[in-house]
Amino acid sequence: MDIITEIMELFGAAYLGDFSKYMFMSGAYSSVFYVMLLLPILVAFCYYIVLDHILLAQTRKWLIIGAVTSAVAALVGVLIAHQQVEGFTFSQNILEAGISSADFLSFGFIVFAYSALFFFVSSLIFKSFSSRSRNIPF
Repeated sequence: MDIITEIMELFGAAYLGDFSKYMFMSGAYSSVFYVMLLLPILVAFCYYIVLDHILLAQTRKWLIIGAVTSAVAALVGVLIAHQQVEGFTFSQNILEAGISSADFLSFGFIVFAYSALFFFVSSLIFKSFSSRSRNIPF
């Protein structure tokens, strides 16, 4: 298995059976990983560098932006996963994949948590370049 798969499955702690198997076989993990990584970095860049407005320089607003960014990344990740797994199982004539809604929900929570982590880390990096939001998140 590759490193992206290991990261997305929490190094084996979140192996979800058929869901994980078909995610790996369809190559969906890398697509979701790039969305999960790049979206929070882009939003943090816009927050600290492009906008850098005094009205946004509040921890509460930073938390809301981070939560919304992570939720959007999770939603997009689940949609990508669903589309690619469904396309893979259809192309392989697999009628019963053994994947439940709970698998997608669990995967969405993992994507949300990683996106929040990437948003936090990228905030720590970009805040030093900001003049007005330098003290956010703390």
